[in-house]
Amino acid sequence: MQAAPTFTPPVRRRAVAATRDYEILDTAIEQFDAGEHAAAVVSVFQHLNLPVELDAGVVFAQGSSKVSARIVDRAFSLTVPVVKLPAGGAAIAALRYILTRINSTGQLYQARLHGDDVVLEFHERLAALHPRKLVEVLRRMPVEADSHDDWMIKEFGAQPLERASIQELTDDEAAIATEIWVAHWASVEELLKEVQRKRSMWFLGEVTSYAHQRIRYLLPLAGSLLPRLNEAVNTFNDSDEDPSKREAALGKFLKEMKAVTPAELRANLGHAELAISPLAEGSPQKISEFFAPGDYMEQIDKARTTGQSIDAGIALVGTYYYLLATATWPEEVEAALQQGIALTSGKPWRDAANALFAHAKHLAEEYGSDEDDEDEDEDEDEDEETTDE
Repeated sequence: MQAAPTFTPPVRRRAVAATRDYEILDTAIEQFDAGEHAAAVVSVFQHLNLPVELDAGVVFAQGSSKVSARIVDRAFSLTVPVVKLPAGGAAIAALRYILTRINSTGQLYQARLHGDDVVLEFHERLAALHPRKLVEVLRRMPVEADSHDDWMIKEFGAQPLERASIQELTDDEAAIATEIWVAHWASVEELLKEVQRKRSMWFLGEVTSYAHQRIRYLLPLAGSLLPRLNEAVNTFNDSDEDPSKREAALGKFLKEMKAVTPAELRANLGHAELAISPLAEGSPQKISEFFAPGDYMEQIDKARTTGQSIDAGIALVGTYYYLLATATWPEEVEAALQQGIALTSGKPWRDAANALFAHAKHLAEEYGSDEDDEDEDEDEDEDEETTDE
């Protein structure tokens, strides 16, 4: 692979941070401790920027999932329709999938059957519903439903059930998305050849991260492609897996993705409404974690100055895409991250690595920080989330 991939602006719409007020969450905990249980639930919804008319019942969209919440008889109820089971033997396979991939012992919410309808449910007495527990359920349960519905529709012939609408791509967006898709998996195929030639665990990790995060940032993945990607990522981007198994999983997956037709791709892309953002809020500390002087930049610099330009370049490009794909940023910071990637577009890897290394150092000086995160809540670590956006 002689040159860095061409940079194309994302088709995925810019994710805007919905700032959460953690003082409201602290208030919810105080209310719960004081026995004001219903008020504590309302405060949690305010903290997550959700509608709060819980006595009448509220509905909000999370990707293709339609989430309903209500307080009735001093109990809280949260439900998310998933799918309607197919007829015949496929229903048995679908139920087996639900029991092994969705339900689990000790999980706060579970999938339940209402006739042929599969619905994720959570019910709890207000007196036992600590705000931290409610935050976990609200952040995980809708995303869980959104991660499995399209997969079950495609694999088992299940039917959609009370789905939220997702805006289709325009013809121009679809054309650009197809170009991005084809070019991305072609570049990943070339990078995989480099992985097999180099036999470097570090390079393997950087390539697999790049393969995942770049497409995740550039395209508004939806439908069954997103869960297929997430399923494959669990193997090829897992540093605890055997390297040969990771390479084989990536090779198999990219062949499948190269076989996706433009029509199939378009059907699996869309602009979704996400009431609860799966992304963390980007911070100066996160930029410094990667690009301030330290072990990571030293390793990249060593690769860059010893003839391993592709190693250094793909590590930096992949990290830029990781930051863009997993967090929301102020417009100027997001523009700076995109500008850095654009510096590498189509250039020989030596030039690309040198340009992006200098840019990353400047990025850390301009937007980084030496201070620890003060307001980062433990829930923000759960952003690896798998949603339609």
